[in-house]
Amino acid sequence: MRRQLVLNAVLMALVAVAIVGVEVVQRPSSALEASVRRYANGVSSADLEAAMAEIAPDRRGAWSDWVRSQLGNVYEVRGIAVRTRSLLGSPTDVTVVLDVNRGFEGEFYQPTTTVEVEGVDGRWYLVAPLLAN
Repeated sequence: MRRQLVLNAVLMALVAVAIVGVEVVQRPSSALEASVRRYANGVSSADLEAAMAEIAPDRRGAWSDWVRSQLGNVYEVRGIAVRTRSLLGSPTDVTVVLDVNRGFEGEFYQPTTTVEVEGVDGRWYLVAPLLAN
């Protein structure tokens, strides 16, 4: 009986370690997914400041006019994939599938775009706006 109790305790500890490990590994991916969604919401709501906040700080000046030209388009995020070099590596880029202007028959299209990402002071940013390349 005691042996079974010890075995159960060890198994529970291993499950807890696995859960924590998965959370640590997925944290940058989750942060980037949230960043992509905030960028899309900023463009869709014509909020330049919100959209630009998701672009890497040192690249914002180069992209502000382009982002401004996109404001008011309706970006609906359909899928996000974050790519890393290895299981425990840092993210390198994000691929996003979008519906753009679904409610406007002549303006609707469904692009897929890939954007490099960079970490700055512990936070992940898009190197360029979605659809800019």
